[in-house]
Amino acid sequence: MSNLTRSERSAARATRDELSDEENELDMSYEEERLENIKNNAALLASLGLSSVSLPTLKPRVQLDQTKRSTVVKKEKVEYPEPSRRSGRVAALQEIGPERTHSRSNSLHSTPSPSPSRKKPLPKAVTPIIPTGPTYNSTELQRASRPRRKVDGSLIFEGRWENVFKPNITPEEMFTGGAFGGSFFCNTYSRILHQPLSSQEDLVKLPFTISDSDRLLSNDLPDGQVNRFKVRAGQSLQEWEKAGWIWSGDPRGWAEWYVKFWDGRRCEDDERQVRRWLKVAGPTGRFKRALVKKIHSSGGRSVVEDEDVGRTLRQCLWQWGYQLTLEEYDLAIAGEG
Repeated sequence: MSNLTRSERSAARATRDELSDEENELDMSYEEERLENIKNNAALLASLGLSSVSLPTLKPRVQLDQTKRSTVVKKEKVEYPEPSRRSGRVAALQEIGPERTHSRSNSLHSTPSPSPSRKKPLPKAVTPIIPTGPTYNSTELQRASRPRRKVDGSLIFEGRWENVFKPNITPEEMFTGGAFGGSFFCNTYSRILHQPLSSQEDLVKLPFTISDSDRLLSNDLPDGQVNRFKVRAGQSLQEWEKAGWIWSGDPRGWAEWYVKFWDGRRCEDDERQVRRWLKVAGPTGRFKRALVKKIHSSGGRSVVEDEDVGRTLRQCLWQWGYQLTLEEYDLAIAGEG
């Protein structure tokens, strides 16, 4: 077409337009003939006493505007090259060979095995209500006896905390087993008190003695291998301070409060810290619920003592004085704890 003159191209376009008009006329003639046949059939039905049919109206075919028709260009088919990359599944099937591929194809069309039943969701738990109790100020610190231990291992704190605050790991057990990478009582600086915190001074005040305290209590840098479950978990003191979790009476954080509370001290920060514990390790605690769900979906009671299931969650809970036991798991599944 590119070798034709302008007049030849114009003549060719005129020919195409005439052909299109003839096609439209042929379509209209066919439509008129069809409607005429329908009309005759309707008259025949009426003469026989049968119900007539409604006749469709003849709608002229819309013709393209001449200016638009000339701009219509037929798209050429684009040939794309063969892909240079293959999927891993296709490549693997080609490496297997035709015989094994055929057997695999048959297996895909075989009757599927029934899928395992889906685990039931955990029942909703209820957060314990903290009874009202005495209030304290910084100059009025009260003393109480150390907690007793129930048969199931949980600790019983007297007064308003009974059946509310129920850790099952004592501070001594927590640090001896391995917590905070062995660096909870290291030499550091308190942005709350604006002064250094001395490891030696704080270790002397502890109500218990732990051998190998340099590795378990006052490491300069936290070491995950020191921890009970051999993983690092938790944040640094500086991050706790930025989050607003540190009270000036216990500038090292929650575990320092827990040591003193276990030893009998009662102070103004008790209720806040107990509420924090409930949000982590209580019946509705996020870490406890997360671990129970993980165990529930990984096999249930049979993997409660499998430390590879939820290892980091277990370490987090350990540092809050709690370890999920089989009995605690059963209570959680029953919606009772």
